[in-house]
Amino acid sequence: MHGFLNFVYRFYPLAIAALLAAGAIWLERATRSPEPAAEVTINESPDFIGDTVRITGFGEDGKWRYTLDSPRITHLPVTDSTQVEQPRLQLISQERRMWINADYGEVSSKGEQVDFTGNVKAEREGVPPDPPMQLFSAQLTFWPQEQRAASNVPVRITQGKTRVDADNFAADNVFGAMKLSGRVKMHLVPRNQ
Repeated sequence: MHGFLNFVYRFYPLAIAALLAAGAIWLERATRSPEPAAEVTINESPDFIGDTVRITGFGEDGKWRYTLDSPRITHLPVTDSTQVEQPRLQLISQERRMWINADYGEVSSKGEQVDFTGNVKAEREGVPPDPPMQLFSAQLTFWPQEQRAASNVPVRITQGKTRVDADNFAADNVFGAMKLSGRVKMHLVPRNQ
């Protein structure tokens, strides 16, 4: 027993020093300010800007499908989308010409969707005796390949003196089969007038 006590007395200061060192290390780590996370920078700068642009698209058969005119387009690589100022889209739908104008447009990465915003006006030429059909809204989403359009904000559709107001709008073949929902108000004028 005397040998054991002699051993404890001999290494007691070393054990206390080791405990104090471990406590100091723990205290330093516990009170250390967290290291700032490495900042990830995403380049949101455009990689392409075009002024006075005309883009023309053709179908697989080589026939003209659409023309998009804009005073300025900007491509953003971070979202792979293209922003279009004052877009004017002209296309063929059901063998009729159609135009969509707006203050602003955004084209998705593969061109499958175009979101028009601000003073949107869409017009499809009429076939006599029918006058042209026009749509007015603050927003319109258009899917060019599918020839579909939709809006989740109020729209006004006119054709001659006939007028329709609705909260929501969806159309296949652009102005072919239309679905109007929400509050819908119609003013119909017979054709013989």
